[in-house]
Amino acid sequence: MRSRPTWQLDECPAWCSVEHAEGDHPDDRVHRSPGVAVPVVARRTSFEGAGIVRGSEAAELEVALARVDGESQTWLYAGEGPRSAIEVTVESAERLAAVIEAVLRSR
Repeated sequence: MRSRPTWQLDECPAWCSVEHAEGDHPDDRVHRSPGVAVPVVARRTSFEGAGIVRGSEAAELEVALARVDGESQTWLYAGEGPRSAIEVTVESAERLAAVIEAVLRSR
């Protein structure tokens, strides 16, 4: 069993897949779950002249959990990296998932 780095304050959560190392940069001291890729068709909106242009394209969203070492809040990440992402608390993600499911059932 590997020893934990001296900087690591918390045991890894069961979902953490990161191999933490002594030399990890302080900004990288985060517990992360494996990302799950979800293929989607995404709507893209942009401005062209005085109008709005809407289109769609294939995209792949990653969904994962993250928690900064030493903090208590776990976050759900869903996005395409810096281009487009949202991070919400796990409790918020549960509420959002329930509302999404209800909206989809009503269509």
